[in-house]
Amino acid sequence: MQKRWLCLAFATFVASASACNTADLKGAPGSSGETPGTGPEIPGDEGETPLPDGGTGPGAEGGVIPTSSKVTIQVQPSDLGAQIEAAIRAAKTSVHMTMYLLTDTAIIDALGDLKDAGKDVKVVLNQFFPPNGGDNGPSFTKLKARGVSVVYAPSSYTFTHAKAVVIDASKVLIMTMNLTYTSAKDNREYIATDSDPADVAACEKLFAADYAGTAVTENSNLVLSPQATSTVDARARLKALIESAKTSLDVEVQSLSDDTLTDAIVASHKAKVAVRVVISSGNQDTPAETDSINKLKAAGVPFVGVMTPYIHAKAIVVDGTTVFVGSQNFTPTALFKNREIGVVTNAPGEATKVRDVIAKDFAAGTPL
Repeated sequence: MQKRWLCLAFATFVASASACNTADLKGAPGSSGETPGTGPEIPGDEGETPLPDGGTGPGAEGGVIPTSSKVTIQVQPSDLGAQIEAAIRAAKTSVHMTMYLLTDTAIIDALGDLKDAGKDVKVVLNQFFPPNGGDNGPSFTKLKARGVSVVYAPSSYTFTHAKAVVIDASKVLIMTMNLTYTSAKDNREYIATDSDPADVAACEKLFAADYAGTAVTENSNLVLSPQATSTVDARARLKALIESAKTSLDVEVQSLSDDTLTDAIVASHKAKVAVRVVISSGNQDTPAETDSINKLKAAGVPFVGVMTPYIHAKAIVVDGTTVFVGSQNFTPTALFKNREIGVVTNAPGEATKVRDVIAKDFAAGTPL
């Protein structure tokens, strides 16, 4: 932990930088992921090409959203990522990590130390990023040098944007957060610790396939991308979740450009559901994002942009009782073409926790 604090102290003396995610989030603040203190990173994960509504398999329209009850949610920024590092270091047998962007040396050292202790440590990293969107090359090299079994994700996905860590085959951290210096310090993030055995087994199955570079289909409670991974695609499940709202709908997301989900939010507002939408300020330079914002404006949906903390969240809260947290931005590429993992839970108190944070961010935001 001392090393983490030294890194963060050093970060305050390093000049901040910005980068553009030219694949989707033009003009938004970003980071190369190389150096402490480079500002909130922008995971480039999105495209502009519209995709058809729904999926192709049984229940493609979403149906009843399955939920997982053995889930707790942590909000960031809060502890500079200390709980994540502690959870990894406490592993007794194995850590299997899938990560879009990994640059935090405290986490890399933790993985290396576990490997030195004889644990089963494997990592799947995203390899290709949009211009200035990040670089896992140095981390890949460091992990190799520590003896950690690390591979790059299958090229069949547009991006491997998931942030999931399976620990001891008994729990999985499903996160909106990348493991970088700034994510837990500067970003609004949510970390779901899921100990539902079926969810953990599903994540282990996905990890094993991605580690081996093989195709996989998993019919589980999780919200999974790309489309071929699940019999009910991510868009259909999130659309059904939004449509299930009876009294309130709270949405907080870095990037919103999917027509179907935007239309579902508008429909909820028109049905007299109390809707609040929080997005990241500065992410409105793409035509798809602008179109979604214009739809919300035209319908009178209450929504704001927030600059600080940087909104890197991807969350939906329905009626204050059910909450989605995952890696999926609400864009066609994230929903259909990336490797993404999310979870919906009705665990008592967890939805309220996230709803209260969204309410706080909404109150501090600026109408767009």
